[in-house]
Amino acid sequence: MIIKEINDILDRQCIVSFSISTPITEFLNENGITAIMRTRVTKSGGFAIFNFEREEIDEEELPKLMKGRDVKLSPDAVMVKVDLSGNPFLEAFKTLNRVPSVVVDCILYNGGYYYLYFRFHSSDENKVTKAMRSTLVHFDRFAVRYIGKSEGVITTFREISSAFPLKYVEVNGSVPVSAMNIVSDPVITNLGVNWTRELKYLLEDEIRAVYYDKNALLRKKEDWINEISKEHRIYETAFSNPLIKFFIDEVSANSVVTLGMPQKLLGKTFSFATVVPEIVLPEFFRVLYTATDEFKEWELDIHSVDIFDNM
Repeated sequence: MIIKEINDILDRQCIVSFSISTPITEFLNENGITAIMRTRVTKSGGFAIFNFEREEIDEEELPKLMKGRDVKLSPDAVMVKVDLSGNPFLEAFKTLNRVPSVVVDCILYNGGYYYLYFRFHSSDENKVTKAMRSTLVHFDRFAVRYIGKSEGVITTFREISSAFPLKYVEVNGSVPVSAMNIVSDPVITNLGVNWTRELKYLLEDEIRAVYYDKNALLRKKEDWINEISKEHRIYETAFSNPLIKFFIDEVSANSVVTLGMPQKLLGKTFSFATVVPEIVLPEFFRVLYTATDEFKEWELDIHSVDIFDNM
């Protein structure tokens, strides 16, 4: 499993909580709903996707929720997309993600608070503090719930899953020759074809990720890459991948929350994984099989579906 390989490479974790008064927040709070959230940055602004159990809401409340909002319903889940343009959280999210090693694992809403979970490398400690001080600390009822040694992303998702059941899904494929440019792709040119990475965010055609250089192939600092830790061979840079972009765009279009996305290249074998709320698994697999049909030459297959208690 990719998640086991990258589990504790980022050695620090932070959990912060805060309140933001918005119509969707007020609705969730009034109805005592626990929701999981994903933030997506776009060129013109950004949006948030909330997923929560349909049984948590009185059916008579649904018209109130759906009025003027982008809401999708399934037998198990309510999926809401909310525009974040002008919302101070969007700028805080972007500021935090500008720290090279920061990987946001989850945003959970419960009992009037948003809980933001993220990991980072100890070399970026001062940058993380500065990013929080400039944005997050100004939110109502802001508090740092934990900052310290990371017990690993598996432990984080295991704990979150106890409150909001999650599944780990890993997919294998084969990179077609047309998608592997060994001449102009700086990642392959410098890091070869044996590395792992963790997705940070997607902005239009640019996807940023934290890279782990297993074989110490990068001998010097390059302009195209941010060096996070030379000792631990951790870097951050942008990449392009039509499959990953399509997949993220489609889960976003369908208002499905996916958490994290570790990826691995070993020769021509490309693997990616993600964490999915159990309540939206049918919607997730509908997107996955759409991607399978769209990218036939990648020969995608489901390698693993598991719960975190088994890891």
